[in-house]
Amino acid sequence: MKKDKLTKKQVAEIKKEILEKYTIFGLWQTMCGYIVLLFVKELLIDNYLINFSIDVLVAIVAFYITLHNLVNQYKLINEYNISKKPFIFQIFGYIVGLFIVIITLKSPFDISFAILVIAFLTNKKLFEKELDSIKIK
Repeated sequence: MKKDKLTKKQVAEIKKEILEKYTIFGLWQTMCGYIVLLFVKELLIDNYLINFSIDVLVAIVAFYITLHNLVNQYKLINEYNISKKPFIFQIFGYIVGLFIVIITLKSPFDISFAILVIAFLTNKKLFEKELDSIKIK
């Protein structure tokens, strides 16, 4: 039996679904990653939102969700043989966010969320460019 080739419309639909999955994973990562960064800040200044036990439970769940979505993004990238540059950029965003949290411990302003959002948006654009360049059979 001969395999049918996908039409341009089908390929566009598949790419749209892949991008939507990647975006959802990234949004969950960004939100939960920020919760983890907030907990790290609370831990370092010893000032918890509710109390240590509840805050650590929330941070553990958020950390799990973040890692789970990072793994899902990585699997999606590997499945379609896309460059790992967007994934590495997302990890870099978390490292910079953690660095900013540590530097601005006593400051009432927290820009770590803005850094995570910028990393997510840049990550998404890089992924979109990589996705457009691949051929789906």
